[in-house]
Amino acid sequence: MLPADSPRLNGESTEHVRLIAELDDELQPIIVHQQSLRVIDGMHRLRARAERGDTTIQARYFTGSDSKAFLFAVQCNTQHGLPLTREDRRAAAERIIKSFPTMSDRALAKFTGLAQQTVARIRHRLPPTESSEARIGVDGRARPVNPRENRRIAEEFLQENPYASLREIARAANISPSTAQDVRRRAMLQRGSPDPQARRQPTPSPMARPDPAPEQLRHLEVLARDPSVRHTDTGRMLVQWLRLTAAVSKNHTVIVDSIPEHCSAITASAMRVCMAHLEEFAKKLEQR
Repeated sequence: MLPADSPRLNGESTEHVRLIAELDDELQPIIVHQQSLRVIDGMHRLRARAERGDTTIQARYFTGSDSKAFLFAVQCNTQHGLPLTREDRRAAAERIIKSFPTMSDRALAKFTGLAQQTVARIRHRLPPTESSEARIGVDGRARPVNPRENRRIAEEFLQENPYASLREIARAANISPSTAQDVRRRAMLQRGSPDPQARRQPTPSPMARPDPAPEQLRHLEVLARDPSVRHTDTGRMLVQWLRLTAAVSKNHTVIVDSIPEHCSAITASAMRVCMAHLEEFAKKLEQR
């Protein structure tokens, strides 16, 4: 095996190698480019094995071009192990743009862990490589590069699907949810009609359950006024925590739409962990 064609500008971290070598756990297999026999993912694990004095390590093969192997290496290093630095990810994005000029900014942002706007700025600074009227997104679909063309597609999609959500419009036209919102607003102004999304909401039944928010706020105020709560650090922290939770719950739609697509999965995972902790916290309170 040969050393990795690594996205890490400064190579492997000696300290991280030492930490892995001290673990007793069985290490995950490394990934090796079958054509060149270069390590794509797992150089820290490989060096840790060598430090232990081991002479073998489990490996899996990746088949594809050198460019695709590098792209896979970047993707692996943004998902696990020692995180790539911002400089590593920016340099990797520049190299990927040169190798895959038709890859969309959003797709490249997902591979590198950079913001879509950062990828766009990196692309803008590079000399033009390949003339193309379209770029390939994460889903493999080709979409126009011209933002006006993207808006036109969004307008046509909205005409055919007047009740579509902002995210559905954004995905169909490869635009941001905020741009989709602007397209919808302009369309409504031209028609002189109210937002069709408002008509999607069912009329609440007289027997419908009331909104829990007011009740939650009343409970908060009771806690906030209680001297045994507000005169202690932990009590004040609890009230602040619950107020923040109420604010997030009230504005969850806006918050969801503002999360970058490449951060959606990790944000959802973090939220589930928080929910599990909250549930455990509530059970302990009920058991007292």
